[in-house]
Amino acid sequence: MVVAVLRNPEKSPLFSVPERRNMLEAMTEGLDNVSVETFDGLTVEYAMSVGASAVLRGIRAISDYEYELQMALMNRKLQPSLETVFMMPAEKYSYVSSRLVREVAQLGGNIDCLVPALVAQKLREKIDPALKFVADELGISTVRERKISARKKKS
Repeated sequence: MVVAVLRNPEKSPLFSVPERRNMLEAMTEGLDNVSVETFDGLTVEYAMSVGASAVLRGIRAISDYEYELQMALMNRKLQPSLETVFMMPAEKYSYVSSRLVREVAQLGGNIDCLVPALVAQKLREKIDPALKFVADELGISTVRERKISARKKKS
């Protein structure tokens, strides 16, 4: 399985393509049959270049379905042999989007139950660069260790 990260000039994500790739590589490290790659251009062209027979896409809501259906039909027109498979998340994650997670994090809310621990840590560092600086200075690696250290410094 290839997890492919698109370089999309239409979007301005919080994390760069290399940052996203690094996080995905870290989270799939123990999975021998998974590789993480980046690409730009058409998904169908990339899929064909790696010998893929299917593209897996996630759908959270009806609005996602409408967009994804259009993309799947266009991809089928461009490359009839490439299948698109849609997956729905568990109900408890159906409302989660990168925009909402970012907003919750920026307002100081707890995002630990919304994203993997590594992503939560990197998001907090991105939002509050001082957090990363302090952690690096103290040699602290996890968000939990950082919070404990910050509490100790305050007392």
